[in-house]
Amino acid sequence: MLETIKQNFKQPKGLIGKLIGKIMAAENKTLNEWTIEQLKVRHGDHILEVGYGPGYSMEFLVKHYRNVSVDGIDNSKAMKDEATHRLKSQVEKGQIRLETSDISDAKLQPNSYYRVLAVNTYTLWKDRQAGLENIYQAVKPGGKIAITMQPRQEDARLHKTKQFGKQIRTELKWSGFQQIKVRYKEIPPVLVVCVTALKPK
Repeated sequence: MLETIKQNFKQPKGLIGKLIGKIMAAENKTLNEWTIEQLKVRHGDHILEVGYGPGYSMEFLVKHYRNVSVDGIDNSKAMKDEATHRLKSQVEKGQIRLETSDISDAKLQPNSYYRVLAVNTYTLWKDRQAGLENIYQAVKPGGKIAITMQPRQEDARLHKTKQFGKQIRTELKWSGFQQIKVRYKEIPPVLVVCVTALKPK
């Protein structure tokens, strides 16, 4: 049973997946809002979320910023179903578009996004470097990415958060992003890191 639950946090499925989606949305609420704050979203931005889960960030974005459009990539069909239900009117209008894929394989339009966010999904990507390179070509020159991680493992400690910060910073640099900034915030149960970077103009 425990193994099933662990696997569901990676790729939520079925009824257990839906329950885990609700848990993830509640736990990630503060992380999502803090990440969006770091992105400096503007009205009218075209935004990509990698690992949209039950759709909380998307709902927040369309409620607080005028004329934004949001695309989402998530590898869980259960989460797509949950987010589609949650954001039914915006999906029907085409303001929000949801896809099921790993970011490493997703077909993204070049130079399309002003802002990209990923909250607590980075370590679950099939190939992080391929995922970042895919995102890089899809971001407009001058566009911004924010990757947030809060350790959830049994050994989650401050040093783990610091490791995430260094790892994400290095991999963003390898992918061509610049002006990389690493920020930390105390959000229970353990320190959180958000790494932002820009695609050069």
